[in-house]
Parts: sequence; C-alpha cells; structure tokens
Amino acid sequence: ADVSALIPTSSDGLMKCVDGRPSDHSAMDGPKSLGGVYAIATNRGVTDIEGLKKICEEVKEKGSVPSCHGDEHAHPAPMGCGFFKLWSQSKLEGIPPPKFDSEEGKAAILEAGGVYECLAGSHEEKVVYINFVEGTTLAPNGDDQAFVVDAWMTGTYNLDVPKYLVAAASTVEQLGGPLKAKLIVPSAPLTPEDVVGVLKGRGWEAEIVKQADVSALI
Repeated sequence: ADVSALIPTSSDGLMKCVDGRPSDHSAMDGPKSLGGVYAIATNRGVTDIEGLKKICEEVKEKGSVPSCHGDEHAHPAPMGCGFFKLWSQSKLEGIPPPKFDSEEGKAAILEAGGVYECLAGSHEEKVVYINFVEGTTLAPNGDDQAFVVDAWMTGTYNLDVPKYLVAAASTVEQLGGPLKAKLIVPSAPLTPEDVVGVLKGRGWEAEIVKQADVSALI
C-alpha cells in the first residue's frame, strides 16, 4: 500500500478487518479495525450475540457497514479471520473469549444488516500502517499487502486506546506478521509564517500583525 492512496471513508464502506488480503467485496472505503466489528466487542468485553448485534447497530448509526470475514482456506470459513481465531482461543491477553463461534458471529452480523466478506490468498503483509487521520483509510492492495489499523476510530467508538493497540500488536505478532509500523498522522496546518515565507520569496513585503494591534477590526 502507498500512503498517497489515503482515501476518505464513506457510509457505504465496510468496517472491515485490518487484514491486507484482497476481498470479494468492493466497498473498501470504510475504517479498518481488528476483525471488523469484533474490534469493538473485544475492547469493551462484549462476549454475547445480543451485545454483538447492538454493536452492529451502533456502527450503522455512526456511518459504516458492520462486517466480519473468512477466507478460502479455513474450515469453517469464518475462522479465516486470524483475530477472531485468537480471540476464540483465549490468546488475546486480558480479553475474555466470545460465547459464540465464528459461524454464529457471522450469522448475527448478517442478521443485523452487516456483511460477510471472503478474503483470497495468503498473508503477505510487509508493513503495519497505523492511521491517525480521521475519516480516512487505505484500501487493500493484493499486490502490495499491508495491515491497516485506522487508530482514529478508537475516538469514534470511545475505545480503550492502549488496550486496542496492544491487541493489534499481539495479533500481528501471533500471525507472524511484520514487526514494522508506519504511523500516518495529519499534516501540519499551514501557518502564517509559511504564507509570509512564500510571499517574501516572490518579492512581496509581508508581516504578521496580531489581533490586539489591529484597532480597526470590526
């Protein structure tokens, strides 16, 4: 993935897993989270089907399509999500396992108006992108795979940030992923000093006047 490919999220986009493999679904302009909606459940300690359905409703209200995924290799297929597999096997420290299996979780998400996607191929992620630019994401690129963690969504859903990042790191480690991260942060806003510099470079006279010194401001 290329950082220049940062795209705005849309209400049609799936809240989908951070998994970098190509999907059979086209709506890749939603936030990327651990296991899709399972990220919120694990962070909040939700382990039951009813709680999962409520999370799906919340995700829809906040402008994304709830989802989970499987792959072509796992039996049953929804166990193809490495995050759910680790969760269900009590391998995420400090996070209680779900009281439902992968197929029950998939059925509940579909019943709540969500989507199930199937990912193709094997894990070949080279880097983990941790994205702090609110309302943006990276679309998976099957030819240049990366894990994408849209960390800004922890604010949207009022999640425990350290717990979320530890779960993300542990998941990548246990899946044998790359221990290499790139943090995408918002670009610094344009400052008055930047503008003065550009204008002076073009031969202008330019100075910064503070509000308190401008008596004629109305």
